[in-house]
Amino acid sequence: MKTKLIFLIGIILLILMKCDSTFDETKTGSLIIQAFDAPFKGNVEHIYLNINSVSIHEAEADDSTSGWTMVSDKDTVIDFLTLVNGEMSNLVESELEEGHYSQIRLMLGDSSLIVVDGISYELRVPSGSQSGVKLNINFDIDADEITELYLDFDAERSINKHPTQDRYSLQPTFRVIKKVLSGTISGKVAKSDQTALASASVYAVSGSDSITTLTNSDGYYQLVVLAGTYDISAAADGFTADTLYQSVVIEAEENLTHQNFIMN
Repeated sequence: MKTKLIFLIGIILLILMKCDSTFDETKTGSLIIQAFDAPFKGNVEHIYLNINSVSIHEAEADDSTSGWTMVSDKDTVIDFLTLVNGEMSNLVESELEEGHYSQIRLMLGDSSLIVVDGISYELRVPSGSQSGVKLNINFDIDADEITELYLDFDAERSINKHPTQDRYSLQPTFRVIKKVLSGTISGKVAKSDQTALASASVYAVSGSDSITTLTNSDGYYQLVVLAGTYDISAAADGFTADTLYQSVVIEAEENLTHQNFIMN
């Protein structure tokens, strides 16, 4: 009898320990951040941005002292001018504790360059950016779920040239988009003889917001936009577009194709 009692007590203790372990288990989800760029007009051939690390901030933590979780410590150099019209680079793929998050912080390195007319120039980073580029974005990580964010680098607004010298400075400007709240618009721009028109500008305008890109050598373009209503137009030097798409509704996670233009 005494032996049975000891055995039962042991079984109960094992069950309690297992339950306690289950309650203490940390639940995690996955975070994916993909980066891309809006084209840079002019004779700029490459923009190499050096990112040392990426961290995420918990919404309820003290911004200045705690709550930061590093999700990538890979020192990487990305040529953002290659990331247009649907091309993206995986910046982060990480497991993260479930919860609510409010910021992304990019730590920049010293190896950022711009190539203009075949000549490489250092991209000087202002002292304020050396402590990290903080981007506000509220998002949730849910257990066993995947959260995907887009990081859109605005090269036109980020690069500043010295007025009298061949010097360039970097003041990084990004747009952060939740994939579940965005969609894409794509199509082709061609001349009246149906040949592709490269480097044509395509615009999607919603109120005061304007997203733009340049067509590639095949005349193809793709825009990533937040769900909403847009006017879509195309323009190219020496040409007039025969089409304007007005009040086009883009639903979340919709891929709207065949928004084509003929330029006369």
